[in-house]
Amino acid sequence: MSPGTRHAEQVYRDLKHALLSGGYAGSSDLSVPDLATEFGLSSSPIRDTLHRMFGERLLEVGHHHGFRVIGWTPEKLRGCYTWHGQLIRLALKPGVRANAQLPIAPDGWFTDYTTPEAIVATTERMFVTLASVSGSEEIVAAIANAGERLRAVRLREIERWQDCADELNSANILAVSGTGKALLQMLWNYHRRRIRAVSMLCES
Repeated sequence: MSPGTRHAEQVYRDLKHALLSGGYAGSSDLSVPDLATEFGLSSSPIRDTLHRMFGERLLEVGHHHGFRVIGWTPEKLRGCYTWHGQLIRLALKPGVRANAQLPIAPDGWFTDYTTPEAIVATTERMFVTLASVSGSEEIVAAIANAGERLRAVRLREIERWQDCADELNSANILAVSGTGKALLQMLWNYHRRRIRAVSMLCES
């Protein structure tokens, strides 16, 4: 990888982390010059990153021009949670059908519940690990993308609910030593809870 490519990837990672982590209000327009000043960069890598993130559905078209941070509405958030839940069931159901009494992911995944950001990162790792059980790169990529889109909302979940880390811990236990059937039911409850709370989670 050339130095220029490495630099572009670093800009992409840094800017994506900043834009998806709740530091910018939902639906707020993004100014290339302002972001370039904030990150101490020229406009070109900022603009390239915004276009790339838009292509990945991590940003929306701006109110007047350019791009903006995703502005979640209850309808859009319900659709994303529903899609995420359908993907994870698609990933896990074949294994559960084959033997519902076996654990889905005996090796588990790295967990960290020390901060809200760590809890969100653990959530993303959990779902990517579970998606990989399917053996489908497409399902893994779709789950990872949906998780990135939901990152700021998941931080809001943690603000509203005190048991998000407990949910993840329960899922880890079921994945490692429980049954696939029990894990699938637990994850159904996880998504249903959030689908029912979309209006609350969209409140500023």
